[in-house]
Amino acid sequence: MNKKSYVLAFDIGTSSLKAALFDRDFHTVIKDKATYTYETYGMSVQMDVEKVWKAFLEVTRRLKSHIDKVELVIQCVFSPALIALDKEGNPLYPAIIHWDRRSVKQARKALSIIGKEKFLRIAGNIPYPGGISVTSILWIKEKKSEIFKKAFKFGHLNTFLIKRLTDTWSIDPTNASLTGLYNTVAYSDWSEEIARELGIPLQKLPPVVPSLKIVGKVSRKIANLTGIKSGTPVLMGSNDTSSAAVGAGVLKGGQILNISGSSEIVTICLEKPIPDEKYYLRTHPFPNKWLMYDITTGGFALEWFHSQFCREMDEREFYQLYLKGVLKNKRKCKVRFHPYLAGDRTSLRQKKASFSGLTLSTTRDECLYALMEATVGRMKKTLDKMAKLIKLDKTIYLTGGGANPVLMDYKKRIFPGFNIVVKEDCSLRGCARMAEMALSEN
Repeated sequence: MNKKSYVLAFDIGTSSLKAALFDRDFHTVIKDKATYTYETYGMSVQMDVEKVWKAFLEVTRRLKSHIDKVELVIQCVFSPALIALDKEGNPLYPAIIHWDRRSVKQARKALSIIGKEKFLRIAGNIPYPGGISVTSILWIKEKKSEIFKKAFKFGHLNTFLIKRLTDTWSIDPTNASLTGLYNTVAYSDWSEEIARELGIPLQKLPPVVPSLKIVGKVSRKIANLTGIKSGTPVLMGSNDTSSAAVGAGVLKGGQILNISGSSEIVTICLEKPIPDEKYYLRTHPFPNKWLMYDITTGGFALEWFHSQFCREMDEREFYQLYLKGVLKNKRKCKVRFHPYLAGDRTSLRQKKASFSGLTLSTTRDECLYALMEATVGRMKKTLDKMAKLIKLDKTIYLTGGGANPVLMDYKKRIFPGFNIVVKEDCSLRGCARMAEMALSEN
């Protein structure tokens, strides 16, 4: 990079696209954001990916004073977001995203054909509906057979975006890990065995390209549309959680990242793969490392409680005063909360949330305390489980909207043996770090 050039990084989430320009020293020059929505219909949760593309164009327009100095583009994306694409890379159906549960029947069938042990031994994951996108491919095959036949490729969100930017087909290993069709345990390529047994032609899957590899160059058409120079290299990038791990410095076995936002995610770096049906396994963006992660409803649960039980409070009063007071001291609470407001992404059964232990004397304070105990308690169980398998680092890196003083104080009490360190903008910083490494190698 020369003194006046930039890296353009995108963090593409379920409801917004965040962008940042990094200078030659990889300091943030400017940030921007555009929002969009997803749709829910019963068990179906999907997204019009053209809205994501529109957000991309909106952000690049607002960055027009810098955009012609961009020397490298990189993105990270939420996943899975299964998209059926035609030969030109246009979506044939909305993206079926990670909260979708319409494919329970197909998940059970895939499990009966392949078997739990083989899935774990090869793919590293159980085919949970929505959370592992092979179930969505099988749903399309059964329910939308014409789309299945017409689909040239099935990919994730980065497949769609990079195809549109560079006219190149691709998916990175961190995203491929959540398809159920990739050999995650070996960190290698698509599993011919699983694809064949499930009746999915390998030619319908995009090439797997390493996260740190230049996958293509911005086309002239997109250059005219965005102002990014034609021929600008595009780095493959990764899943957003994986990028956040890189941005937080979670690069060695046993290091821990807690992403606290709409969900509570704990992810741990592994030097060797340890598949388990109770969490997800994916490759790390860096070769020959893996990441396990577990997830439950976090900020969404607090938003739900606020809207249903504390409507008289504004956001500041609820989050900064009331929540702080409820969580200030440890208490004995007979109320229990089962934290499945958004279901359970590691279960074939559609779980639902509930309170138990309620009596006529139960207060909303106790219900809120129980909600937090259950949400963070799942993270504690995961750490306790992993501590029996590997040596855990004694630092938990914390990022996301939940990295605020109120929840920080609470987590310090829940995890007394750990030092909690806040890291900001980890996904975008992970993109910057990957860009830095790729540029240094070229």
